[in-house]
Amino acid sequence: MRMKALDGWRGIGALAVCFIHLQLNGYLTSVPSLDSWTLAVDFFFVLSGFVIARVYADELADGERVAIFAVRRLGRLWPLHLSMLALFIVVELAKLALQRETGFSSEHAAFAAARNPSDILPIALFLQTVRLGPELTWNFPSWSISAEIWTYAVFALVAVRTAGRPDRRMVVAGVIALAAWLILVVDITGRGMISTDVFGIVRCLLGFFSGVLAECLHRRGSFRSLADGRAEIPMALAGIGLVWATASLPEARYFAPLVFLALVFAHADDRGLLSRFMATWPVQWLGRLSYSIYLTHLFLVAYVVPRLSQTIDRLMPDAVATREGLVAAIYIALVMAFSLATWRFIELPGQRLAAAIAGRIRQSQTLSSKYSRSQLEITRL
Repeated sequence: MRMKALDGWRGIGALAVCFIHLQLNGYLTSVPSLDSWTLAVDFFFVLSGFVIARVYADELADGERVAIFAVRRLGRLWPLHLSMLALFIVVELAKLALQRETGFSSEHAAFAAARNPSDILPIALFLQTVRLGPELTWNFPSWSISAEIWTYAVFALVAVRTAGRPDRRMVVAGVIALAAWLILVVDITGRGMISTDVFGIVRCLLGFFSGVLAECLHRRGSFRSLADGRAEIPMALAGIGLVWATASLPEARYFAPLVFLALVFAHADDRGLLSRFMATWPVQWLGRLSYSIYLTHLFLVAYVVPRLSQTIDRLMPDAVATREGLVAAIYIALVMAFSLATWRFIELPGQRLAAAIAGRIRQSQTLSSKYSRSQLEITRL
């Protein structure tokens, strides 16, 4: 089941994150702060909650189906996550070998600072959010994937407990979202809606179950005027306004779940002008590559962009804005090429493997069910 407008928005959000990390690492100094663009992550959470609920909510009625859900989601997320972590490790090992063989020391020592070896196993197992503290290491955008994995577990439990009772599911989703929002408002760490640790899981629960609530309302036929296509542009402008307001008023972030709920809801039926734009093939490809874009770009920021920037600095020492624009354009081109490769050779094989494993589980479940019925018939005889 594909929702083209939402796929397109996912790709645009992934690109926004690319630019954020380019600026945070000092390569986009000539433009205003992009800190508020981190709201793209909260948009991802809401969008994910809507899509996952639409695809899986009615399926998750027992343990076997939950197992299939878990396999398919891990097959979607884990292969690329592990591959990118491994690639970071390979580069650090190469730096270490170079230091030992030649005595040459790069600007950043191997396995130091944000490349702490003790973090490798927790990150590989999606455990980086099960902690307190803002420190992020290695391929740190993966913190949100870790948070979402834990949120999937909560969602599966809710779906099983509310199977066949969509109204109850809607109420539970609303309660979870409200409770998560209140926890973040009173967050003792002071990070609230920018949390990336254990409170990052709460942040994900807030966004994800806001999306689940939106899907429940959409399925019930509520607020149909919001989904008829005419609200797409106003809701998109509301989202842009939120990002703009957050730049000067950080507390505006706390309105993000509600604004993004409405934005996702408005695009759910693919009926408006923006939906037609999102359905164009360039935007659809952007959406298809969004997960790869999200997880590969930091590798380029860490290891490729510094050399690229130094080279262009030497060629254009005085034109700061032009120089940074050229670095950004080449960087995005490299991200897209890299993402296309990882999507083709890592994401797709991982999804096919997960689908095969899920098929075996489903087949085993079918055979077990047939065997149970046969035994019952024999007993009756």
